[in-house]
Amino acid sequence: MMSDNFLEDSTSIKRAKHKVKVGSPRVVFTLLGTLTLVVGAALGAAWKTVDNIAASVSAQSVVREIPELSASIISARRAPVTLSSEKRIGSLRRSLARLERLINAESCLVVDVEGQQIMALRPNLPVIPASTMKVLVASVALEVLGPEFTYKTKVQGIQDGGTISGDLYLVGGGDPVLVSAQYPTIEPLPTFNGTSIEALADALIATGVKSISGSVIGDESRYDSERFTPTLGLGIRMTEVGPLGALMINDGVVTGNPIKPDNPALAAAQEFTNILIAKGVNVSGAASVGVASSDIPVIAEISSRALPDVLAEMLTNSDNNTAELVLKEIGFSSVQQGTRLAGAQAMITKFTEMGIPTEGLTINDGSGLDRGNRVMCSTIQSLLLRDGGFGSLGTGLAVAGRTGTLGDLFTEGTVTQRLRGKTGTLTGVKGLAGFVTYDAELASTFTLILNGSGVSNQSTYRPIWSALAEALATFSSSPSASEISP
Repeated sequence: MMSDNFLEDSTSIKRAKHKVKVGSPRVVFTLLGTLTLVVGAALGAAWKTVDNIAASVSAQSVVREIPELSASIISARRAPVTLSSEKRIGSLRRSLARLERLINAESCLVVDVEGQQIMALRPNLPVIPASTMKVLVASVALEVLGPEFTYKTKVQGIQDGGTISGDLYLVGGGDPVLVSAQYPTIEPLPTFNGTSIEALADALIATGVKSISGSVIGDESRYDSERFTPTLGLGIRMTEVGPLGALMINDGVVTGNPIKPDNPALAAAQEFTNILIAKGVNVSGAASVGVASSDIPVIAEISSRALPDVLAEMLTNSDNNTAELVLKEIGFSSVQQGTRLAGAQAMITKFTEMGIPTEGLTINDGSGLDRGNRVMCSTIQSLLLRDGGFGSLGTGLAVAGRTGTLGDLFTEGTVTQRLRGKTGTLTGVKGLAGFVTYDAELASTFTLILNGSGVSNQSTYRPIWSALAEALATFSSSPSASEISP
């Protein structure tokens, strides 16, 4: 509040202003004098107030000491983990943000690092997955069949000394990687972790069998006889997949025969007959198909490698036949129906149990060749995150610059051998999903599925793949919390 003296001085100044011409020396001197008096009075009042306060504080007054802080309010020691995460992940976010302008509105991308989803571009948009569908099949197979599961292929017949009286039944157990020794040598992506059909012939011969008075009969009764997904085009059938059956050797190819038979069980019977004859066993009749009676004894049997090894071949090489047969085995194991539809329904049921997003999910086949399939990036990402990159799913994926469908990609640079992924390709579809390791037991997780005109052209998808890979390759565990702490 202003003092009365100050109000009076102000009034005097106003009067002087009327009497004296503005700008004259008299006006200036008057104003300076008045201001000097005002300032002096104010300073005097302030000094008196301070002096009174000082006098009121005695030497006996209680003084409370404020405890010293153990750390400064702003200190790296207080939150090094947070600071490390913000520095590393913030840089990765900025790198990934540049990808957004390259990805069209029909596509999706999700990236997770250290429990944080740092990129989510249309994660819940149902898209055509192409062969990334195999990630779903592998994940459910591991849950439903279990990692210890193996396929069994056996021969049944009536043995009388060194002779099989009548027919010898070759009974298929759905093994998708049952191959002869020669077959992988003619494949573009050779089958690995396969089951040797010669081993079954050797096991039979080891029992003393030297001749078969009848024929080798192929039994594929474990699954149905649907050879192809009905909606597949003619250009895909026989070349990319099928014909399918519970008994397949060499993907249905008979060695030396340029034409693949329509019935894979018949082809298998012919192949096995040829192998037995080559090993010195006399086979009287021509190969055929049929169903073995349950009362016919099992003479010999072979097992595939454990399921994760079979799935690794499927994921690394993007093996369409394997994916379709695994889907049927899921159906057989779940509801005793070795069919595509039973397998697809069992997958959706299992996803629900697992808490995996199923909105917009459509499963028409296991290979991903059917264009009616629909999957969200978030669904695939959830399955990858459950694995973490170091489980049966992650270690079964193709390795950048080294194996399978990624063998000739990312052959140079920091991402080589560090990226493991499942590719997917159809006209207008290009997918890549998997992991990039940045420490011995740490990996970033990503799912990228491009849909739309022209995205399967190298000029379109390669820059996007490269940008994503390079961004993830630069991420590391440094600076760590210990490096940031003082």
